[in-house]
Order: sequence, then C-alpha cells, then structure tokens
Amino acid sequence: MKRTIPKIGIILISLIVFPTFFFSIYEVKNLNSNEQVIDSIYSSQLSSIVFSLNQYSDDVVSSWANAIDNPQNNPAKTDSLMESLLNWNLALKGVFFAEDFSIGNLYLANDFSLESAEIDYLNQTLSNNQVEIERLLKYYDVGYRQIYPVEIELDRASLLLFASVSPDKRYNICGLFVDSEDFIKENLGPKFQYMAQGKFFISAFNKKNSEAIFTSDLFDEDEHKIRIKETLWLFKSYEIGIQLDGDPIEQMVNERRKNNIIIIVLMDMVLLIGAWVVYRYIRKEMKLTQIKNDFVSNVSHEIKTPLALINMYSETLEMGRIPTEEKKIEYYKTINKEARRLSRMVNKILSFSKIENGKRDYVFAKTDINEIVEKVISTYQHHFKNSNFESKFNLVKNLPSINVDEEAIIDALNNLIDNAIKYSATEKLIEINTGIIADRVFVEVKDSGIGIQKKDQALIFDKFYRVTDGDLAHHAKGSGIGLNIVKHIIDSHKGEIKVQSSYGNGSSFTLFFNHL
Repeated sequence: MKRTIPKIGIILISLIVFPTFFFSIYEVKNLNSNEQVIDSIYSSQLSSIVFSLNQYSDDVVSSWANAIDNPQNNPAKTDSLMESLLNWNLALKGVFFAEDFSIGNLYLANDFSLESAEIDYLNQTLSNNQVEIERLLKYYDVGYRQIYPVEIELDRASLLLFASVSPDKRYNICGLFVDSEDFIKENLGPKFQYMAQGKFFISAFNKKNSEAIFTSDLFDEDEHKIRIKETLWLFKSYEIGIQLDGDPIEQMVNERRKNNIIIIVLMDMVLLIGAWVVYRYIRKEMKLTQIKNDFVSNVSHEIKTPLALINMYSETLEMGRIPTEEKKIEYYKTINKEARRLSRMVNKILSFSKIENGKRDYVFAKTDINEIVEKVISTYQHHFKNSNFESKFNLVKNLPSINVDEEAIIDALNNLIDNAIKYSATEKLIEINTGIIADRVFVEVKDSGIGIQKKDQALIFDKFYRVTDGDLAHHAKGSGIGLNIVKHIIDSHKGEIKVQSSYGNGSSFTLFFNHL
C-alpha cells in the first residue's frame, strides 16, 4: 500500500496538476496584446498629466523669478517688490540674494525667521552646490533661466535657486524659501480641480509618511488604486498620484485582465481541489482497507492461539493420556487461562463495536476507586505469578468516592495492564498506584517495558493504531483498539488520561476522575 499511494499521487499530478500548471502559464503570458497596447496608452496619458502639473509648478516659480529679476536695475523698487511678493504668495516665505556663495540681502515673511546658525548652514549649502550654481549662471548668460531645487535640512521650507543679475550688472544667485505644502495647496490645488473635472483623482503626497497633502476629491486609495506616482520636479519630497475614474478604457483593460486571471485561477483551484479530494479519498480508503485487514489478521491470530491451546489440552484430557492428577490440574488451569484470555478479547471487540455504533451505555454509581483496583489486581495475581512479573501496589486509603461505571473502569484497567504485560521485555515490573492530585482522584498503571516514542504518543489512542517500532513491538500481536476503548471510557466519565513515556524506559498511564 505504501508504494501504491505514491503511484496514485504521481498519476494524478501527471494527469491534472502538470497540465493545469502549464495551461495557466500559457494563458497568463498570452493575455490579449490589445489590452497591453491600451494599457500603455493609458499610462502615457496619465504621465502627460503629471508632466503638465510639473510644468505649471515651474511656470509659477519662474513668474516669481521674473518679477524679482526685472526691477534689479532699480534698487529702490526691490524692497517694495519683495514685500508685495511675500504678502501675496503665502507659500513664499523668504527671498535672498547671494554672491560668491554668501547670502547678502535677505527678505523674510512675518511668520518665517532664520537664526545665524541656519544662515551659516545655508552659505555652506551654496558652497557645496558650486557646480550647479555655475551651471545656472551659464544658462542665464545665454538667455535661459532654470529653477534648481536644493535639498536642505529645514522642515519649515524648501529651497529653490535661480540665476539673477545685480544692478551693477554682476551675476549672482537668488534663493526662494518655499513652504512646499502651502505651495501645493495654493497653486496646484486649483489646477488639480480644473484638470480632474470629475474624471480623475489627482493627489499630492508627502513621500516621508505617504500622507495626502491635497486631493481633487475624496480620495480612497484602497478603492481607487493609484496607477502612477511621480515626483514633483521642484519639491523632491512630494509626489503626484493620478488615476482615471470610471473611464471605459481603464475599466475594459483592468476588468478583462482581472476576469481572465480569475477564471484561470478558479479553473486551477477546481482541478487541484478535485485532484486533492480524489487522492485523499483513495489514500484514506486504501489505508482504511489495510488497517481493517491488519485488524482482522491480528484478531484472528490472537483468537486462534488460545483456541488451539484449549483444543489441544482438552483433546489430551479426553483421550486419557495424562498419567497424574497434578498434570491434569495443570492442563485444566491452562485451559481456564486461555478461555479467560479469549473471553477478554471477545469482550474487547464487543465493547469496541458498541462504542463505534454508539450503543455502549454506562451505569454510574458512587464507588471507591481502591475497590475497583483490588478486584482487577485479584484477577491478575495468578497471571503475574506465572509470567514472573513483579507487581507493586500503592493504594492510598480513604480516597473520596467517585461516580463511575465500575465495569467500564475495570475494562479500562484490564486494557492498560494487558498492554503493560505485552510490551514488557526483560524488566518485568508493573506498578499500580492510586491517590489524589489537585482535587482529582487518580489510578496509575506503570510498567518498565519498551516505552513509546514521542512521535507515537499523540496517535496511540486512535482506533487500529499500533506501535510497531522495535522487535518486541513489531512481533507483539494486538488489535489496536484497546487504548481507543480506554480513551472513550474516560471521556464518557468526563475524566482525563495522561501518558508519560520515553523509548526504552517504560510507560505510565494515569486515569483522572472528578470526585464527589
């Protein structure tokens, strides 16, 4: 069976899983090429919108630069111009002129100030950007003005540089302190609204925390996933996100691709789940068949052995071939022992059958656990002696009474003792202890046998499960239902069974009961 199951798995994988896998790859790779073209056009459209907004930002700042640069031939107008610019443009927080990488004239808005250390830091920043500043001056010399953003460690404003000319015709650099968020709200906000016109979702985000600074509408990023995000040219810490809303092309591309993928995934899932269910069902049926066959084989062997002995000894007695009375008594004892053994096996099978069919009933009565244990001990005393088993009993007196079915508890203890005898090798010692722990009465059956490995301890209470590791465990016969019966009995009494064991060092099974 162990070889058959992998073969079935390989066949299922070959017939279902592999074709499904390759079909899925083929379908995903061959999504309609027109969708990809439409998607490309759509992305280009969105990028052109972002480009337009960036260009508009540059135009706004360039208009400030033109206003600042034109009156430089008349120094008397500079102060009034700076005051007007700062008053009418809330995002503009300050203007300075610098020559030889050192700030000269400085104009600041009423809500903005710079400390001397910050001015020194800005002078150093200008010096660090010498190459870029010289490039700005060269561009300006040929009639082209460029706005250059400089990264500075001032949370209150961003710095923008451009080339200008002093009244004495000397080239210099002008710097603008701009509040980025105010600039976006004051200048780009109306532009967002104008360009969106209910067809777009346009938003500006702070890169550091992904917080939306301004949006053209109530913006839900989970519902309207942003298709593209591009950095603002002049404010590198911010980016613009944009997406069409309800556009037929957008819907066609996304929905068609999504539907294709969903269909492929659903087909894959159905096929794979079907293969898994078939494989699991076949595996379960084959395993169950093998377990039943082992069960029948083991039970047949266990029943056959005592029957053979009973038949052999009874025939010998019947034929009168036993010369002495002592020998006859020995034969009678053997027949009686094997009959009891056979009776226990039959009772175990009948008990298991009742449990499986839900027909086992329990008659609960107030009982002393020690009385039950003593009855079990008296039954096994002769067997312990004949099998050379050393037995130790430690029954704590005056234990609280428990409400149990006496016959069922005897049945459970018999199963535990039978297992202890069966799986004991050279160290033939059985201990039975009673007591009370944490307000619960317990009875413990402990042996010095071969023990149970950790991996098997969670499975030993399953029906038909048998430990077969080791020579003794492999050759010891059994039905695999004894511990399952014990577990059912204890569960029906609302008790608990615990096992402590290590391979080669014996096992201990403890039954716990709630006392009255």
